[in-house]
Amino acid sequence: MTRRAPSFRTRILLVVLTVAVVPLALTGLWLARSAQRSGEELLRGRLDETLERTVARIGNNWLRLRSDILFVGEHDEVQRALVEMAEEEAAAARPVSASSGRLSVTSPPLGVREIVGGLDPSVTRVTIRDLGERDLWTLERASMDGADRDPTLRLSLPVHQRFPSRELGSLVVDLRPEGLLGTAGGAPSVPGEVLSVADAATGAQLLPVPFDAAKLDSATFEWAGDEWLTARRRMSDPGLAIVAAAPLAPFAGAFEGAARRGTLWLALVATAGLLATYVLTRRMTRSLERLAAGAEAVSRGDLDARIPDPGTDEVGRVAEAFNTMTASLRRTLRELASRERLAAVGEFAASLAHEVRNPLTAIRIDLQRVEESLPPDSPLREAQARALREIGRLDATVSETLDVARTGRWRAGVDLTAPLRAALDAASPAFAERGAPLGHSALNGRPFEVRGDEKSLEQLFLNLLLNAAGALGAGGRAWLELTEEDGEAVVSVCDSGVGIEPDDLERIFEPLYTTRAEGTGLGLTVVRRIVDEHDGTIEIESEPGVGTTVRIRLPM
Repeated sequence: MTRRAPSFRTRILLVVLTVAVVPLALTGLWLARSAQRSGEELLRGRLDETLERTVARIGNNWLRLRSDILFVGEHDEVQRALVEMAEEEAAAARPVSASSGRLSVTSPPLGVREIVGGLDPSVTRVTIRDLGERDLWTLERASMDGADRDPTLRLSLPVHQRFPSRELGSLVVDLRPEGLLGTAGGAPSVPGEVLSVADAATGAQLLPVPFDAAKLDSATFEWAGDEWLTARRRMSDPGLAIVAAAPLAPFAGAFEGAARRGTLWLALVATAGLLATYVLTRRMTRSLERLAAGAEAVSRGDLDARIPDPGTDEVGRVAEAFNTMTASLRRTLRELASRERLAAVGEFAASLAHEVRNPLTAIRIDLQRVEESLPPDSPLREAQARALREIGRLDATVSETLDVARTGRWRAGVDLTAPLRAALDAASPAFAERGAPLGHSALNGRPFEVRGDEKSLEQLFLNLLLNAAGALGAGGRAWLELTEEDGEAVVSVCDSGVGIEPDDLERIFEPLYTTRAEGTGLGLTVVRRIVDEHDGTIEIESEPGVGTTVRIRLPM
């Protein structure tokens, strides 16, 4: 038992359902992911803004602090002491190690202490060293403000001699982070934001964070049930690693709410679309049912079946075309019946002509013998000659009738140069359009007479010339030759075009097969048919990138 296929209306509803539900699910997923991504992008943008402000603030504060600290190295006493240490080391046979002790000057001069005391309170210690890493003086400031337990950043600044210019040593400075961040510190601009500032060289945290600082090494991390995002910057002077982190929920929540509302609206629209499709397909499927019933009637042989009231929409136009098709089919069947009768008459005429031709030949021979026996002055000679002429005319008529019955067209003597010239004239514009010359030879000599139809031969050569023109590019050329070989007229059409691939060469005579976008695939099919009708042969030689040669051989 054959299972009945679902109706066209059911299939339409299934298609609409699939088209509505699948995109809805994908869109819902996209909206959810888009909400998450939008929240992440917004939060990362805000974190980047925080980092940009922090980097700018640290840079400005460090520029001020650096200038003040370097002023310590510019002090005359510091310069003099470092020069002495440099000269002592240069004069010694070997470098003086850092453990060899300090210079005779054991305490920093008052002026140096005053400069250090005037530095920003965030500077807790200043150590002056020579090039051999020996400490000259160390000035502690922890006792000044009582914050010696706070984490500090250790920085080294070079000290240069004013004249001549050379490096004498360095200033090693311990600096608390508020000196770089300012009084505002890392005040958050994002809800729940945490700012981390660490020594880039050691990784030591300069600002406390409420969680394990190792979490800040990841772009995202989980803490306190929330997903956190991080953004980071690295400064070379001073060497700091700055990380800003904040929870994602406050930013993604608003986008997720919008996504849920959008998904709900999509579901409502999809439901409304299904209901509308159910209603609108009712009328269309009725028209299709009438069309299917008419087609079934025609398949049973009822060619008088028609689709009533086809209408003007697409289905109506199909129904109208169906009515026109059945009417055309009725006419075609009548014409086929008539052609079958005509074919039978033609077959009978060919048979009759064949049967008449044999006795006509015998009668002509007998009359010729009688003519030989008649005296020169016999009055019967005129009647006998008239009879021979009539028999000759009847024989020619019978021969032509047989020719038509065999080939389907009248075959007469044709000078092959005439259709060749006509084809050359018709194809010349195609070659002129491509800027390619078309040469020919042996068309003005003796006639090349074959038996055939001049118009068909002209079509044969025109198709070949147009194919040659289509294969040519700028700078190409084509030529046509007419020669005689072994009692056959040989027409060669050659071109220097793109050629034909071996795989295509095997199929070029197939109907509708073509390698050109603008081709129809019928030109060489027609050529082959005409050659066969004229008892000729066709040969094609082609090499890709070199050109193609087509030879037509027709019996003379």
